[in-house]
Amino acid sequence: MSNLFARIGPGMMVAAVGVGVSHLVQSTRAGADFGLSLVWLVILVVVLKYPAFRFAVAYASATGRSLIYGYSRISKVALTWLGLASIVDMFIAPAAVALVTAGLVVSIFNVPYSAPVVAVGLLILSALILLNGHYMKAERIIKILVIAFSVLTVLAMIFALPLLGSDNRAIFADLNYDRSLLLFIIAVTGWMPMPLSGAIFQSKWICEKRKAMGAENFNYGQALTDLRIGYGLTLVLAICFVVMGTAVLFETDRVAPQNPGAFAAEMLSIFTTVFGRWMYPVISIAALAVMWSTLIALMDGSPRVVDRIASYTQQEPGQTRDRYTMFLAIQIVGTIVIILFLMGSFVTFLDFATSMGFAAAPAIAYYNYRAVTSPEIGPEFRPDAKLVAWSWISIISLTGFALSYFLFRFILV
Repeated sequence: MSNLFARIGPGMMVAAVGVGVSHLVQSTRAGADFGLSLVWLVILVVVLKYPAFRFAVAYASATGRSLIYGYSRISKVALTWLGLASIVDMFIAPAAVALVTAGLVVSIFNVPYSAPVVAVGLLILSALILLNGHYMKAERIIKILVIAFSVLTVLAMIFALPLLGSDNRAIFADLNYDRSLLLFIIAVTGWMPMPLSGAIFQSKWICEKRKAMGAENFNYGQALTDLRIGYGLTLVLAICFVVMGTAVLFETDRVAPQNPGAFAAEMLSIFTTVFGRWMYPVISIAALAVMWSTLIALMDGSPRVVDRIASYTQQEPGQTRDRYTMFLAIQIVGTIVIILFLMGSFVTFLDFATSMGFAAAPAIAYYNYRAVTSPEIGPEFRPDAKLVAWSWISIISLTGFALSYFLFRFILV
């Protein structure tokens, strides 16, 4: 067991990116507002996005390089699409996650500061942790946090099952597919279980893991097992939060919270309803820890990706100068500006941030496929016919989601 714990890592980092806003917030909202009616959507989107992550593992294992290098070999257009996705990952996503994490801090500790101010403090503290250890320190922290929170969540879901349909409440909603529902569906799926750019992070983290452990100690088979554990966990936990949102909040007199602190209080109320008030200290700290782990994972991955994109864009693939610290600083400044000066409604901002996960998703799905089927990839790493078909279904479906978002968000207003 200890050997398995040591060998997993990048998959847990991916799970940490997923088990954040998409799960604690959007999955819970899906259950609270629509019961179990959107469970199919959660499962479908997680399945559709899987090939892109599988290809990330294959490419990094085959070449010892991240997908960013693969994109640079395809075309400058591919790098441009990746750069577009990086804008979301670099600034918008950390802002959303930092605000939710700050909401938990405000709710749990009743601090006399606003959530935006607390979010700024969390960003700076997270940066200091990353600068004092980079990837391996982040991985060790995140593995423990994600596993502990996952155990608590699964137990809470099991205990919540008897509450389904209690007080003669329904468990399914009568869905009216109007513009507001369609926009919410897009918001849920944009980050379910995470933005597709998480596959780029995955490939970069695999390279970091191989560098730390040695390629022979983290081979392709082990990397695939690591992905299946982490990615499978995101699906299980997403379903858990939809079920708990349905069991505790659906068809009650709840009013959707409009600020981070109230949002956090509602999330924590699910666990205290199921377990009792005695569980509050445990689950509140666990929820805060896993949200913080999401923030750390995002802040660790984005500067690495942007550094590589900048190198290949400037045609410096051989440069060894580490600009991680510089891009981390740029990320913090940009995220703080969004939090303090550019954010309007909290809920609206969360929906915008998660919806933007579709901005470059079809392109990433396509270019990941291109990278893993390029001539430099050996036959043992190439996808078989079933995985190729699965990938094309994913590319077409994600394109449809992305077009629907821009249609309903900006045209059919």
